[in-house]
Amino acid sequence: MVTIDDENGQGRGNFVVNEPVDKLGEIIVVRTDATLPLRRKRAESESVDRRLIDAIVAALSADADAISEIGFEAQLAAMADNSKRALCADLDCFAAWCRDERRPILPAEPETLVLYIRALDNMDKKPSTMARRLASLATVQRLIGHSDGLALSTNAPMVRAALKAVRRRKGAHQKQAAPLRLGKALDRTVTKGFTLAALLDACPGDLQGLRDAALLSLGYDAGLRVSELVAVEECHIDPQEDGSATLFIPSSKTDQEKIGAWAWLSPETMRRVGAWLQASGIHDGPIFRRVGVDRRRARTEEGLDGNLSADMARTTYSIGTASLTRQGVNAIYRRVALSAYDKGLVTLPASKVTPALKALSTHSLRVGLTQDLFAAGEDGVGIAQALRWSSPTTALRYGRKLAVGSNVAARVLSRVRH
Repeated sequence: MVTIDDENGQGRGNFVVNEPVDKLGEIIVVRTDATLPLRRKRAESESVDRRLIDAIVAALSADADAISEIGFEAQLAAMADNSKRALCADLDCFAAWCRDERRPILPAEPETLVLYIRALDNMDKKPSTMARRLASLATVQRLIGHSDGLALSTNAPMVRAALKAVRRRKGAHQKQAAPLRLGKALDRTVTKGFTLAALLDACPGDLQGLRDAALLSLGYDAGLRVSELVAVEECHIDPQEDGSATLFIPSSKTDQEKIGAWAWLSPETMRRVGAWLQASGIHDGPIFRRVGVDRRRARTEEGLDGNLSADMARTTYSIGTASLTRQGVNAIYRRVALSAYDKGLVTLPASKVTPALKALSTHSLRVGLTQDLFAAGEDGVGIAQALRWSSPTTALRYGRKLAVGSNVAARVLSRVRH
């Protein structure tokens, strides 16, 4: 029996090494289908569709109009699972508040929604959170057959005015994930704080370090969302003669119909990915998986005959079969970032280390690449196309400050004013 560590370095139970292993000196790598301890998950039998249906049925008033089964099923089939989960969460929050206030839930009345906005405001919720919950309620009301457009209670003038009042008072600025910018070549002004270059330098040469370096490098080059990153398979990567590669992205948040898209991977990233695949022996399925680590220290014991015997120090790596989760990726970024700071690769006051770590998220690489592209003089349209956004609006939001240096006024005035 050995103890397996999770991505946060905490013991997650026992694992019996009963599969063939490769012995490399003091290192043992389990290349087969090792079973890592599973995180707690909602029962698989409870599908997201069932959860949403149950939540809606529980929220409907006794005198609610009949729902068109065909219309409901058609709309439900067109929605992504993540969207359904978000609807469940937002509807549950609204339903719980309505029950506490003894108000009908569905269909939602405009007066109820205004009071709900005020309640969220008192809870210090952000305007963006309020807007998302109202959008979810609008979707739910469409699912149960209510009319679209201005006829929806969520679009009632009093509801829109209540949300606008909160935005005017609190501001509509949204806090974004801290960027993980490259930290070299593209922008030499990036010298403080966590950078991709520092994190890559902090990755050790062991199995976990090879995985982490490949994950970080590929995620940055392709500007992947975390759902796209954990779905990458070796068959999606098409190596080119110059050492680079193209990465096929089967589906994404903005490509629910699975038309697919492509991204470019640098030769440096391909070297890192190649090193990880060779060491891990992964050829099928997702390439970024959990790596369990068991480290045993050398110890010396005295036998019955009085002689001393020594056990060699040993490290056992076990590779799971399932892809990393969003939480696992987030934990990797923060763990590697902390290691970079401990190794002196990051210039940052000690008092700012914890807040900087907390600001990192699974979106940090995507934000960092966006800002690096703006710093290199690219415009929002080109960046939106490269990072697969449906419009330049989000790209401009991520790089609003840096975009000032490459907009029309900056390009023209820099030539005429010295």
